[in-house]
Amino acid sequence: MAMPSDKDILFKKVQNLFQESQTIAEFEKRLSKADIKTYHRNEKLCGVYCKNRRYRLKRSLGIDPEHLLLKDKTLERINSLGEIIDEREQDLSKGYDLEL
Repeated sequence: MAMPSDKDILFKKVQNLFQESQTIAEFEKRLSKADIKTYHRNEKLCGVYCKNRRYRLKRSLGIDPEHLLLKDKTLERINSLGEIIDEREQDLSKGYDLEL
């Protein structure tokens, strides 16, 4: 059985960190803690370094950081809806009539 390549090992590490992250900032922080250096293009996270080689997240490793933006927006939306529901429940408990 062949030994896994550096790219395979890097992919597993980055994939796990990606799945644990909810935002791009959190993903970058986790990469930094794991001593994985990142590089950016036009201020966007683009890839990582491993042994003097650059690997693009999307093309080489198959990881799209834009998916974290979707997770982040979904969390914001859920929190926003939760606040609206809480406000309505408070109004109902005070006896205010709500127009739906």
